[in-house]
Amino acid sequence: MPPERQVVGFIARGAVGEGRLFESIGRALGLPPEGVKRFDVEGPADVAVLVETALRSAGFRTDVTLYIDASRIHGAPGLTSVEVATRVAPLLGEEVLVSPPAVATAWFLITPEGKRFRANEASPGGDGDSVDIDRASLRPG
Repeated sequence: MPPERQVVGFIARGAVGEGRLFESIGRALGLPPEGVKRFDVEGPADVAVLVETALRSAGFRTDVTLYIDASRIHGAPGLTSVEVATRVAPLLGEEVLVSPPAVATAWFLITPEGKRFRANEASPGGDGDSVDIDRASLRPG
């Protein structure tokens, strides 16, 4: 029986390459390089973290979804998207956005220095393929 997976996600500012992304995720979660692989419906699912990405056309570009086998990562049960993004952002060297649950136009911006801010979306309800924030709305979070 396949493991039950916890789903978390974030959006990175740049168009982040898979190798750099997977390495950063692995380091953030204390995994060896082989512990993080691309999600593939037909591929093996016997790794700790499966990653699905989508590239957006503008704004924050790399949309990342992680499927975490919590039984294989120390402290994973209860890991949130904000916690994972806070660990990954400094390793990626990228700003990262996380949407709080049930608030579609509010975000947490996490800087490469590990600072966290609350922000509003720049143009909510825009084209659907881009997400950016209103820098004037930043406040400590």
